[in-house]
Amino acid sequence: MNATASAGPQDAPDGPEPPFDPARVEELLRQLDKTVRLYQLYLHNNPTYLKALDNLRAMFVGVWAQTDTLVIQVTDTQFTWCGVPVHEQPEKASDSLPWTLFKDGVREVTLSSGFEEREVESLLQIIPRVRKAVDHEDDLLTLLWEQEFAHLTYRYIDVSGEPGLPIDTAAEAGRWPVTSGVTVEDPRHAIDEARAGETEGAPGSDGTDDDPTRPSGIVRMDEFDSTLYFLDADEIAYLRGETEREYAMDIRKEVLNALLDILEQQSEPTVRAEVAKHLDVLTLHLLAAGNFSSVAHLLREIVVVLERVPDLPAEVRTNLMRLPERLSEPAALAELLEALDDAAVSPSQADLADLFGQLRPAALGPMLSWLGQSHNVSLRPALEAAADRLAESNTSELVRLIGVGDTSLVLEAVKRAGALKSGAAVPAIARLLAQPDRDVRVAAVGALVEIGLPTAMQALEKALDDNDREVRVTAVKALAQKAYRPALTKVTQLVKSKDIREVDRTERVGIFELYGAICGEAGVPYLDELLNGRGGLFGRKEHPDIRACAAIALGRAGTPRAQEVLQKAMGEKDVIVRSAVSRALKGGVS
Repeated sequence: MNATASAGPQDAPDGPEPPFDPARVEELLRQLDKTVRLYQLYLHNNPTYLKALDNLRAMFVGVWAQTDTLVIQVTDTQFTWCGVPVHEQPEKASDSLPWTLFKDGVREVTLSSGFEEREVESLLQIIPRVRKAVDHEDDLLTLLWEQEFAHLTYRYIDVSGEPGLPIDTAAEAGRWPVTSGVTVEDPRHAIDEARAGETEGAPGSDGTDDDPTRPSGIVRMDEFDSTLYFLDADEIAYLRGETEREYAMDIRKEVLNALLDILEQQSEPTVRAEVAKHLDVLTLHLLAAGNFSSVAHLLREIVVVLERVPDLPAEVRTNLMRLPERLSEPAALAELLEALDDAAVSPSQADLADLFGQLRPAALGPMLSWLGQSHNVSLRPALEAAADRLAESNTSELVRLIGVGDTSLVLEAVKRAGALKSGAAVPAIARLLAQPDRDVRVAAVGALVEIGLPTAMQALEKALDDNDREVRVTAVKALAQKAYRPALTKVTQLVKSKDIREVDRTERVGIFELYGAICGEAGVPYLDELLNGRGGLFGRKEHPDIRACAAIALGRAGTPRAQEVLQKAMGEKDVIVRSAVSRALKGGVS
């Protein structure tokens, strides 16, 4: 193969008008880059790699139908053809094809018809070797020279010809030290010649050794500081960064991507069935190893493959679709959550959120049930976030869970329904007010209060007759806060009942506050009678507690007539009543 270097300073001429559509060349180079990657990833008898190689050869044949030669200019980030950019990779990374050629001095590559037959495979072998090469191994120019290509020629510069001068600057200054038409020599020959010179005692310009005490045949390292085999600080930093990036790469995701590529590109049903089986087994192993981000990645990519490959066999499609569903099933998810809850070191919140984000509606029940019993503080935030997401997007499943028999599950479901202010859940929650379990009824009342819709307030009326004080008090306070006037009939019965004198003081105050909030002007005469009248036995006034409650109700009513009634009681001698009247007057007219 012939290789030449650019001679002398010269202006870069404008490229000729492209003789055909540059998109053909762009597609060819993209396929070349993809085939190189597959060569690195798969065995060389792998069907995926062989299919990509066949596609590459077919694209070359298509280009040769338009031209006999293809001249590609190389920069650090792109390939150009006839002045048109046809392949660009902005990052100067080890997996960048333009950078792989550019960093070793190649500035132009010419391909001719016939290259695709045998020589393309030689190039596919060279590029991965260069990318993985260390300091003492051959560089790109050496490897190209060894192959003696017949259909590939190139132009290059000596990247060590100007010590300390950047390649771009050297090109612009016209300092490319080359002669036209020179065959590339193996750089190792230069080292051999240098060593021979040392043996003959000719390291200096006059043929004499500048260090007569040095034994013959000993080479000093500083004599090779400017050769191709020594790196500057930037290059060392670059290699160190690439090495760290390589070691930080998640090989599990790469394996999953490889299997998905085979699934997508191979049309043989038996191959696809085998890949689906491997994905199923790998999912279990990844879960057992705690690699949740890889499992989430797989579940996301499966959705993409199912959309992109409509001709998957029905059995394979069904198995892939069921993978996230099987993980969301109560038995499987319960085992996973139990293992997470008992784990000494919990996975990161990001990994858990990533995995839980791929679960299906069936996972809502196990998650809510586990929230009621989990003691792992680092697990709960991810569980709660996932439960909220599933509950918000699957209201029907949330409503169904409110009616199941598991108390811990019902409590969590009711809590989520209240937090989401789900109007669809009101009928199911209202039915819980008839449950014998006190905690369930308290949770139901709290959820109805949070929802706050008229239908929820209507359901709360039933709680006013509950046999548990906490349930009744919560309902009374909620109805008072909302000033729910449709409850006036029921509340009036409670206020005027003889039993009002026997109830707990806190509950009695709450009932009077509710009455005052919804009775309006029509309720003021009755409250006036309680506060200022002498309707009791033998013309005595009501008990101070009842009178104080009446004053509180008048304050909540806030009408002008209510203010007048309160003014009449300003001189009250009883300290409890006088204090209640004073607080009610400070509330003012609503």
